[in-house]
Amino acid sequence: MESVPYVVFDLETTGLRPSISDDVVQIGAVRLEGGVETGNFDTLVNPGRPIPPVSTRYHGVTDAMVARAPGAAEAIATFRDFAAGAVLVAHNAAFDLTALAGAAERRGAPRLPNPAMCSMTLARWLDPREPDVSLDGLCGRAGLVIEHRHHALGDARATAVLWMSLLARAAARGSLNLPDLAFRSSMTERIVENARHF
Repeated sequence: MESVPYVVFDLETTGLRPSISDDVVQIGAVRLEGGVETGNFDTLVNPGRPIPPVSTRYHGVTDAMVARAPGAAEAIATFRDFAAGAVLVAHNAAFDLTALAGAAERRGAPRLPNPAMCSMTLARWLDPREPDVSLDGLCGRAGLVIEHRHHALGDARATAVLWMSLLARAAARGSLNLPDLAFRSSMTERIVENARHF
C-alpha cells in the first residue's frame, strides 16, 4: 500500500455546506510516490461571490486574495492534472469530495475520476474507541506538528504524514492492499454516509 501513488489534498471553502451553496477558495495538495513527497499543488480559487467574514477568520482567505485567482473550473482542472493516476486522500474526505462535486455542479468544474480514501475513516477503524479523530487530535497524539493550520497546503502536508503512519498500522493488522483496506474499514460506505452532513 505504501508504494501506491497518493495525492493528499485539502480544501478551504466559503462555508460548511458545499452540497448546497458553499464554494472552494483554496486547494492544497502533495503527491506521494513510495511514501515520499514528490510534488505539491497550491492555489487560491475565486468563488465568484464574497467570502463570509466568519470563514475568513477560520482560514484567512479574503476577497482581495482571490480577486485575480482562477475560478473553480480552471483551478480544479489543473488539480485534476496534478492528481492524474493517483489515489486521492483527504481528512474527512466526505467534505472535500462534496465540495468538488458542488464545484462540478455549480461552477462547471471537471469531475475527478480518481478513487478516494479518507484518513479520518481509517483512524476510526484503527481506534474505534478514540473519540477525537480530528486532524489536530490525531497529529497531536502522533507527535506531528501541523505547520500553517487551516491553510490548505499545510493541512494537506500534515494529512500526508498522518496517512502514511495510518497505512503502516493497517498493514501491521494484515491489510496488504487498498481494496482489502477499503473493505475492512467500510471506507466507501462511511464516506457516502458522512457526505450527507455537508
